[in-house]
Amino acid sequence: MSGLHLAVDWPRGDFHLKVELDLPGHGVTALFGHSGSGKTTLLRLIAGLERAPARVQLGKAVWQDARGFLPPHRRPIGFVFQDAGLFPHLSARANIDFGRRRTQTAMNDAELAHLVDLLGISALLDRKPAELSGGESQRVAIARALALKPEVLLLDEPLASLDERRRVEILPYLEALHGELAIPLIYVTHSTDEVARLADHLVVLDAGRVVWQGEAEAGLAAHGVRHRTARVVAADASGCRVEIDGQTLDLPGVHASVGETFALKLARGKG
Repeated sequence: MSGLHLAVDWPRGDFHLKVELDLPGHGVTALFGHSGSGKTTLLRLIAGLERAPARVQLGKAVWQDARGFLPPHRRPIGFVFQDAGLFPHLSARANIDFGRRRTQTAMNDAELAHLVDLLGISALLDRKPAELSGGESQRVAIARALALKPEVLLLDEPLASLDERRRVEILPYLEALHGELAIPLIYVTHSTDEVARLADHLVVLDAGRVVWQGEAEAGLAAHGVRHRTARVVAADASGCRVEIDGQTLDLPGVHASVGETFALKLARGKG
């Protein structure tokens, strides 16, 4: 699949989003920056949820330009918001099926069963949203978005509303998706940890402009952040012990399973 092309020139009062990007056609691209930098606005433009002077094109398919605008429901996207946004009166299964049953190109039952297994939500399907934790709700929301078989998956800070324990819990599922999906994932975040663990490509935004883009690890290093892969070698109720570069490190309050790996951030100090 060819990549996603974006060209936006949109003044809005004191804020001016002026961006031109060619994003990869697979893997995870992180849109990173402080609040108000334009990350979510750019994501909403891709989805067609904002009307602006812009060109949005996936491969040869032009979704909008000066001559036309494809409405959101006709764009082959899946969108996962900060709030899972599940219908409270429907079970998790019915939430996932809500859009799937209305779209001819959606996943079939076998494909959906694989996705449900990948996200670890098979035991949750008969529960209502009120019976789910925040991390469980987000996994159901991701399944609902992917059940449509989108050509692009958009995620707007999907972990921002979760506490640290739930955030650590859901990250391995996002990593599993990364390894399975052959479509581009555009991931909005202000967390360097999430960039280090999930992203292949990084776009740094500041005040509506792109100030850096390229390979994610190089981008983090350019901004004073390095990461190493840590493997959990012991765990109990108080936290876990990890092995990193041949040494062990105790992480009190960090809950993970033995054998799990994750990125450990090493930030450059001042002075």
